[in-house]
Amino acid sequence: MTPFLRQVAEVYLANERNDIMDYCFVFPNKRSGTFFRHYLRQLAKGSPLCMPDISTIGELTARIVPLVEAPRMEQLFILYNEYRKIGGEDIDFDRFLFWGEMILSDFNDVDQYLVEPSKLFVNLRRYREVSANYLTDEQREILSRYWGEQFESPSPDRFWEHLHYNSPTELEQKFLKLWEVLDPLYHRFTSTLQDSGMGTQGMIARRAVESLRKCRTSDLSCRRYIFVGFNVLTLAELSMFELLDTKGVADFYWDNASPAMRDKGNAASRFIDRNTERFRSRYDIDTIYPHTGVEFPEIHLKGIPSSTGQAKMAGKLLNDWIADGTISDPANAIDTAVVLPDDSLLIPMIHSVPEQMSNLNVTMGLPMRTTSFASLINSLVSMHLRATETRGEWCYFYDDIKTVATHPLLGAIDREGCDAIMRTLMQQRIYMLPASEAQRLAPATAYVFAPIDNPNSIDSVYSYFHTLLTSLKEALASHDNDPEKFFVSSYLDALDELRGAALKWGIEMKDSTFIQLLQKAISGVSVSFIGEPLRGLQIMGVLETRALDFNNIILLSMNERIFPRKHYSRSFIPDSLRRSYGMATTDFQESIYAYYFYRLISRARNVAIYYDSRNGATYSCEMSRYITQLIYLHPECKISHSSGIYEFTPPEKSVIAIERTPEIKQKLLEFCIPGGRPLSASSINDYISCPLRFYLQQLGGLNADNELTDYMDSATYGTIVHAVAEKVYTGWRGDAQSVKITDDMLDGIIKSKSTLDRLITECINKEFNRRGEGDTTPLVGEARVMGNLIKHILVRMFEEEKKFTPFDFIDAEHRIEGTMRLADDLTINIKQYIDRVDRVYPSGGYGDPARGCIRIVDYKTGGDKTEFTTLDHLFDPTIKDRRHALLQAFFYARAYAEKFRYDGPIQPMIYKLKT
Repeated sequence: MTPFLRQVAEVYLANERNDIMDYCFVFPNKRSGTFFRHYLRQLAKGSPLCMPDISTIGELTARIVPLVEAPRMEQLFILYNEYRKIGGEDIDFDRFLFWGEMILSDFNDVDQYLVEPSKLFVNLRRYREVSANYLTDEQREILSRYWGEQFESPSPDRFWEHLHYNSPTELEQKFLKLWEVLDPLYHRFTSTLQDSGMGTQGMIARRAVESLRKCRTSDLSCRRYIFVGFNVLTLAELSMFELLDTKGVADFYWDNASPAMRDKGNAASRFIDRNTERFRSRYDIDTIYPHTGVEFPEIHLKGIPSSTGQAKMAGKLLNDWIADGTISDPANAIDTAVVLPDDSLLIPMIHSVPEQMSNLNVTMGLPMRTTSFASLINSLVSMHLRATETRGEWCYFYDDIKTVATHPLLGAIDREGCDAIMRTLMQQRIYMLPASEAQRLAPATAYVFAPIDNPNSIDSVYSYFHTLLTSLKEALASHDNDPEKFFVSSYLDALDELRGAALKWGIEMKDSTFIQLLQKAISGVSVSFIGEPLRGLQIMGVLETRALDFNNIILLSMNERIFPRKHYSRSFIPDSLRRSYGMATTDFQESIYAYYFYRLISRARNVAIYYDSRNGATYSCEMSRYITQLIYLHPECKISHSSGIYEFTPPEKSVIAIERTPEIKQKLLEFCIPGGRPLSASSINDYISCPLRFYLQQLGGLNADNELTDYMDSATYGTIVHAVAEKVYTGWRGDAQSVKITDDMLDGIIKSKSTLDRLITECINKEFNRRGEGDTTPLVGEARVMGNLIKHILVRMFEEEKKFTPFDFIDAEHRIEGTMRLADDLTINIKQYIDRVDRVYPSGGYGDPARGCIRIVDYKTGGDKTEFTTLDHLFDPTIKDRRHALLQAFFYARAYAEKFRYDGPIQPMIYKLKT
């Protein structure tokens, strides 16, 4: 089917070829104008042709009104200053920021729909005087023609129904106070903008209407203005169309070829029908290209349980279309488009395009927020926002600095420095790293870890980020990484623009607002791809498809809340007043997206639609409502619906095994050679549970990394309990071989709070805070809480041990090295550390070795079971909850007995600290 823009071009060349140079063709966007110029060249067939003026609606209004659209941040600063001047609430910019954005949006709408602000923002003390006659005569005339009988003006009382007017709440009082200053605020805001030679988009549109109303036909730069491919119009655009049409210098062409638009109940036809009725075309292209018999193309609908999988499936379909000739020229597939409502699929889609398609035209741009550089900036912002000042020096939280130091972009610049920071964090268990220490460890990127002296100061934040960005730009100059260089430059431009605007309008900020504004300013930046618009496969967003037609279309992410996208409208103007003034409401979005969808597929030959068929906690597989409409409201539409599956053959169950080579045998023999490598009880437990783990750790030298956490894990907790108990008992024993433990000694340590507190503080500072031996720095935060818990556990333990006093304490952390004979032909080297060795006298008679029993005590912080009915519980790796702790305790007892050739009673003992 002939593309809509080509139809318009052909009609004008056929009828007004000689005069076309004096005309201006106006389009919704630049891309449609580019394609229109392309069709004009094609139809000219090489003969001379003076091209007409081609413009967008925004460019047309900019020509009529000599104002420049003000940057969003500058608008916000001006609005804030004017709000303070008219005696509004004395509020900091930081608090004003949230609802200042809402006011800007409302003011723009007021202008776009030519609403008289003094009538809209009426003083609420006169609310009973408000009548249904909101509109001027001109507005009412335009809207009645455009809306027809469907336009209704709701009762003004509906606006006040949600307010307790006689006794408003505190929140309602704030709303009423703000509402009453919006009218003077609007006039001061627009006046200041205009005096500065600037304006908002809506303000420029309003001024353009006013200018057209006063000007004569001879004042216009073109003899005729041809508006092509529009749909939903603001009141300002309607007025411009009306004024130019009345002057006899306007022509209009509407694309309503989709069969869905013949259904008067379809949201897509809601506005286009009124457009075609009110603004008629000079030439009836329907007589040349009738669309009354046009039917839906063949549509292939597929649910795919993956977002990236959709891109891969789209690449496969492109391959199929190349193979069967659907795409005749893969190198220049200009008749094929991939439409991405979800811009996060851009990179996966680019990687999925077949190699034969050497030319791509990407129109949507890569959102900077999805880039690696943006993630680095986000990490740095988090690091500085959570930094704390301790003893006059800024320190960074370990989790933040770890995220920065492990970022791939920073690693590419200074790998050694980043590794040094990570080693320091892990080895010294540092939770708050001083900025100076981070700069010392990574001197090549010291500018990254420089502190921001005052995060609430614009100058301090600007100075840090300016140094950071310029330094990164220099560092990346030698790297083959052009996109990252572009991102740095874009961020630097946004930084300078934001600071310049803040200084120009005298804005003061605190609470780190400047950092947040900087993030907001850069979040909307996109990387523009360089390409030839009229060559290659077209990869585009939904807005870029306006007025364009393609033979082959692939639509991805056709799910609810993605297409149509869920819009949350934040506004001070209630919906009832919006409807009264003919302003845009949320249901406008429904008509806009419906029109985009049905118009896009109307002239295509092949359409493939993919949607995500997964169900999850944060997303749903619900298809877009437009697909459901096609299935149930248009049964004549030929839709084949299928589900995508991942075809893969599960691999055969593989067994990870290490062949016992001669080299490995030789390493194993080292455990048996006198003076060779020793085995511990835990390594023997490893061998029983998982021989592969034993191989990797004992023979391969591979150990799991100790993850640094901001809490005290069970291993550290157990180590501290061991250490405190050891200090208590070895302190009593001194250099003697053993010491008699009595009730008085245990009561003394229980009641001596200062002694136990000091020992716990020293051990926590050494094992958890990594402060070194004997450090008594007072505990804070979690360390203090855990210290109290450890004290409670130890006191309970000492109280329990009073049940078998007196007893002899012999040793703690007792080391045993030597050999252990396991069989006639097998002796192994061992190295054990027994938590505690003591001698108790179960039957009394303290001091009589014959009545004493040696105890091998092992402290356990876990939930190890201490009972068993068969030796299999100790050795069988297939048994759940194998008794690791008991086997280890038995092993200690045997090793101790062999070392001292002890043949008396010996008892393995598990101290379960949990109970």
